[in-house]
Amino acid sequence: MKKEGKKVLLLDTGNLFFRKPLQTETKRRDALLRVDLLIHSYNEMGYDAVNIGEKDLMMGVKFLSDVSQKVKFPFVSSNLADKKTGKVIFKPYVIKEISGLKIGILGLMDDQFAPSLQERDPGLSILEPFATSKTLVRSLRENCNLIIVLSQLGESKDRKLARENREIDLILGGGGEAKKAVVERVNEVPIYRLEPRGGYLGRIDYSLVDTKKPIHFLISGERDELEKKLERLITRSMQIKSDIARSGKQEEMRIKELKFLESKQKELEKTLVALEDKNFYRHTSIPVQLSVRDDLKIIKAVEMYRAESAKLFKPILAGDAGKEFPEKEIIARIPKESAFLGAISCKKCHEVNYRNWLKTKHAKASQTIIASPKYAQEECLICHSTGYGKIGEYATVEEIPFYLRGVQCEVCHGEGRGHPEKGKMDRKVTLGACRNCHTKDQSPTFNYMAYLEKIGCKITK
Repeated sequence: MKKEGKKVLLLDTGNLFFRKPLQTETKRRDALLRVDLLIHSYNEMGYDAVNIGEKDLMMGVKFLSDVSQKVKFPFVSSNLADKKTGKVIFKPYVIKEISGLKIGILGLMDDQFAPSLQERDPGLSILEPFATSKTLVRSLRENCNLIIVLSQLGESKDRKLARENREIDLILGGGGEAKKAVVERVNEVPIYRLEPRGGYLGRIDYSLVDTKKPIHFLISGERDELEKKLERLITRSMQIKSDIARSGKQEEMRIKELKFLESKQKELEKTLVALEDKNFYRHTSIPVQLSVRDDLKIIKAVEMYRAESAKLFKPILAGDAGKEFPEKEIIARIPKESAFLGAISCKKCHEVNYRNWLKTKHAKASQTIIASPKYAQEECLICHSTGYGKIGEYATVEEIPFYLRGVQCEVCHGEGRGHPEKGKMDRKVTLGACRNCHTKDQSPTFNYMAYLEKIGCKITK
């Protein structure tokens, strides 16, 4: 977009650097490599502001302050403060000028994380976000045409923020409890959240005609819907006129319908003319497709990261992973409290299915990412293992429980504990279950019926 000469603001809602606690020295060193990669990439892309989330502070505020010296963009946090002085540690806001407009950008963190942050760093405090934002927005409104909040408050608190502060022009949400994309207006304030897992970029286009303060925007979708409705009315009117001309009869019902349609057409045209001098915005989610050409500078940095990361996480499939245990011993070693029992447990009743599964790529899914330099293991294990997020969140193939490597029966059919007595399995695998991993971006050639044949999961008596 920048190459096309478009005026662009690049913003990030926060929790950029870390995802979960760094429990080992190896993971800490890998995280440092990842931070350097992200800084390099964001600098190259020319980001304008990045909010700070509670996960960004996993290595302490001093670490983040040191990182801020390397970045070419500002960290923004309106309510992360020094406990002694009460002063904010990073910039409480930034003002960016674009196309003659001044845009104020705030960053908010949820104060529910204050106790856990203070355990790691007693000198930190999180100011109450709603009162803080009200004060800042009131101050910024004097100099800014638009005010954007980068939020880590979560979905419900984003709504509360919009209800309590109508002066905000846009809330970009992150963090919290949302599991899907959210596009809504609360108290006339647009709130925009993306699908999790980083598969999409959010884009909001503003069309500005009237710059008189305060600037108001309508959703372009409303205008689009009116235009579509007008088009349908015109098409129907033309069809009726054609039918009348073809039959040569002036049928009373058709004439009445035609008059009604023409009156509605005039109303819609009048409404659309009135919207010609209004400001509009349009929001879209852009899938990060594999077909998009890689930036050479960034891809080189990614390859360097993967090479260095691979040295830290040497894929050793020794120990349990490399040994061949007798079947009875494998089943005996599966923890009794485990909700997942592994494909080996299914074999007793579904031997044909099990044998077919062993020949598929699903069975070897965990091993395939070891040899692939294209992706970091941790990014792929959610779809290349069984029970991720329910049994545990693994960083490497070695961490997957020995009986849950690969994409096994329970990924598609549900947890096996209690089956066949009290356990309830999903007999039919739906398209939706497959699409959790076979997304349009990651699996562009996916065909539901064809892939069912590939995994060899034919029902047997």
